[in-house]
Amino acid sequence: MKRITTLLIAALCAIFLVSCEKEQNNSQWHRFYGFTKDDIVGHYKANPDPSAYQELPTEGVKVYDNATIDVTSIGESHVSICLNIPKVLINKTFSGAVYTADDNSDLAMKNGNEDIRMTIYKSNSGQVRLKGWQKRYYYDANQVLINSDNYGFDVVIVKE
Repeated sequence: MKRITTLLIAALCAIFLVSCEKEQNNSQWHRFYGFTKDDIVGHYKANPDPSAYQELPTEGVKVYDNATIDVTSIGESHVSICLNIPKVLINKTFSGAVYTADDNSDLAMKNGNEDIRMTIYKSNSGQVRLKGWQKRYYYDANQVLINSDNYGFDVVIVKE
């Protein structure tokens, strides 16, 4: 009887320990819906988490672990985004308006035959992260798309 009681108590303790709500990790990232221009302005460095550099589900997009991005305010609702990826000699600047809406967590800008697209994330501790890619399109003489190059990035804002 003592053995059954001991096993029952041990089982109940295990259930209570497993069912207790655990504190969430402060580095957990969530899509940042409704971000504003002021939320994303700053200097970003490559994400220190090595799992960020696994191959993306989009074929042909490699995420580079040495990317940096500078987002600068250039007006009431406009920003300039300077992407630098030394491994592939990318140093591109895009500028445009930031679209703020409660259902939006993405930012895209176009510059000629190139564009940049990213999803904005925010951690539980308030840190901002940009994850996306820069793409260059190649067209033939009839303006038919024949190829494109994709350069992925995953960067985290540097707190000053």
